[in-house]
Amino acid sequence: MAVPDVLRPVVDLAAVPAAPGDAGAAWLVLTEGGRLARWTPTTGEVRDVARHREERPASEHGGDVRLRLHVSRCGRWAAVVQDRGRYGTVVDLSTGSTALILDGGDYCCETVPFALAFAEDDGRPVVVHRTDWNRLDVTDLASGELLTARDTAAGGEEGTEHDHDYFHGGLSLSPDGTRVYDGGWVWQPWGMPAVWSLTAWLHDNPYESEDGPSHAVYSEVSEWNWPAVWIHDQRIAVYDRDDAGNGTVHILDPTSIELRSPDVRLINAVTTFPWPVDDLAFFTDGEHLLIADEAGLQGVDITSGQQVFTIDGFRPTRQDPHTGTLIQVDSAKARSWTPPLWSTRAG
Repeated sequence: MAVPDVLRPVVDLAAVPAAPGDAGAAWLVLTEGGRLARWTPTTGEVRDVARHREERPASEHGGDVRLRLHVSRCGRWAAVVQDRGRYGTVVDLSTGSTALILDGGDYCCETVPFALAFAEDDGRPVVVHRTDWNRLDVTDLASGELLTARDTAAGGEEGTEHDHDYFHGGLSLSPDGTRVYDGGWVWQPWGMPAVWSLTAWLHDNPYESEDGPSHAVYSEVSEWNWPAVWIHDQRIAVYDRDDAGNGTVHILDPTSIELRSPDVRLINAVTTFPWPVDDLAFFTDGEHLLIADEAGLQGVDITSGQQVFTIDGFRPTRQDPHTGTLIQVDSAKARSWTPPLWSTRAG
């Protein structure tokens, strides 16, 4: 299918819920000119919904900054953030107005994507977002209320209560929307994925994202910013590359936690298997790990690591959590594929 001229060049896109009468998946597209437009590829319809203009510098320290688009599950809210940068903006797509200005702090922001994920709390749309290198918060989107007010040690000062020497990375929600995955890192630089309960964070303990009872980490990867995806609520696939340049897929069970000490809870892996190093992206059909690389899209059994199907030449960059549809967008053309079985996901 062709990408409409008015959307070129596409900076990023993210799925929005299909409206009544839509024929197929719909996408919110961010263009190089700052246009935010709803696009239905099957019909070619394009409708402007908002504008984005970021005039703040990404970071004093530089970095390979790129704009990243996120959309809430309900489709009302969108965020444009600076991956490997400091700032972002949440837009109310129903009015086109700015709902929230984001500042994730400048300390080592060039090492990670901007930590952000839309979520829901008892049907209330909220956004999880970085407010400092070692702090995340949750904001109610409709009211702007901060839901995670708490005192934390400035700069992660050691020896103080709830000190948190952790650089938050890319965030994603479990399919049921109850847990957060964080692909962050710790000194001296070492990847340290973490998982904790969003429900407990919002209702029981404002420090849950630092050291709460549900907070656990996986210490067997060395790098960060490699792909990760929730296959389903009990499995997360995480990629890593070791010092020798060998790639490995780690399949984690976020419900299986080993208590090493009162303050250290480790996530167990159910299996690992080798996978060649490449410019990879991870997706899922709810059962298999889907790996996109230069050759195409490969479906992989998460127990054996064996390839079970391939779509040659198809290299998607985004997935619709409502329908499971994967989309690849080049300069003038787009290609999509929808898994045969799919359950709507949170996020």
